[in-house]
Amino acid sequence: MSLPALLDGIRLSREFFVSLGPLGVFAVAFLEFFLLPVPPDLVLVPLTVISPALGPIYAALATAGSVSAGLVGYTVGRKGGRRVLESRFSSERVGQSEAYVREYGFAVLFVGAFAPIPEGYELLSIAAGVFGLRPRTYLLASIAGRGGRYVLEAGLAIVAGGAARSLTEIELYAIIGVASVVIVGAYLLRDRWLPEELAPL
Repeated sequence: MSLPALLDGIRLSREFFVSLGPLGVFAVAFLEFFLLPVPPDLVLVPLTVISPALGPIYAALATAGSVSAGLVGYTVGRKGGRRVLESRFSSERVGQSEAYVREYGFAVLFVGAFAPIPEGYELLSIAAGVFGLRPRTYLLASIAGRGGRYVLEAGLAIVAGGAARSLTEIELYAIIGVASVVIVGAYLLRDRWLPEELAPL
């Protein structure tokens, strides 16, 4: 499929999900996990521009859809083991995900859920199940990461109004990318900012 044809398909799919309203937000967020080429961000923002008062609800629905799909991936990883990861991702990415999940746990899941990294949340969700991250930790990190991202986008749409509707996927992801860098930087520098008695052991 040519690039123009792919972009036209994404645009038409986006318009379809926008036409479904709240159901469309949940559906696209759930299906995107399984490689639907329509980011829920591109449905959430225009719907929030149309109905700003419903922005928090749209953000909550997007979070619920995405996290529900993530739990499917987590469960598949937990039951299927490492072979599930290796059947879908390269051995290099599997090795990296194992190291990250085992060393950073909650933090890496949060960043993976928040940041616009292609297949990042999918990979880390399955890896979390494979490598034994506790369900509660996985769920909290997913809700915090995905919820934080969609709430930020809904807030942006409310503040910017109609201008936000014209944002391209690249522009929207650039904003989320900058926010991700700030969050990761704050996490890495937390020991310098926190009083000694509150710093992590």
